Amino acid sequence: MSTTIWRRASFALLPLSVIGCTSIDPGPNFVVSVEVFDADYYYCHVEPELIVAKKCGPGDASDNGSCHYSPSVSGMRLLDHPRIDCGGGDHPIDITQTAGAAEGDFEKVSFEMSRDYTMAPVLVRPSNGLNHPRVVFSPTDPQVNKILSTWASK
Repeated sequence: MSTTIWRRASFALLPLSVIGCTSIDPGPNFVVSVEVFDADYYYCHVEPELIVAKKCGPGDASDNGSCHYSPSVSGMRLLDHPRIDCGGGDHPIDITQTAGAAEGDFEKVSFEMSRDYTMAPVLVRPSNGLNHPRVVFSPTDPQVNKILSTWASK
């Protein structure tokens, strides 16, 4: 019984700041690192070969218009725009084509990307079907992995 009393007394003597601590103040110099991914690679490969080809933007007929070009989508809302002409290469031929909707889409998809592409929401969500309306592609799809691993390294 004396052990129980001692434990309760010891617990009662702990400062409230130790017991009630729910967050840590990051201080005045807190910085969230911003990853910048290659825009040209996005316009020439990620968007046409992943977002459009895998129907992440336009969706399938069975999606009832609820994919990323739809205003009903709350996450990663994208805008449909004319394809950026890269002439089969890695850089847009006319950089003015990337202004507006294309640039906005690049920013939104970049936010869902990570240097560790295997953990990036742009891969994980549409491949697991847990936090996404449908499974769009397999997490082991070699084409998707090649596109995202290359973009992650740029």
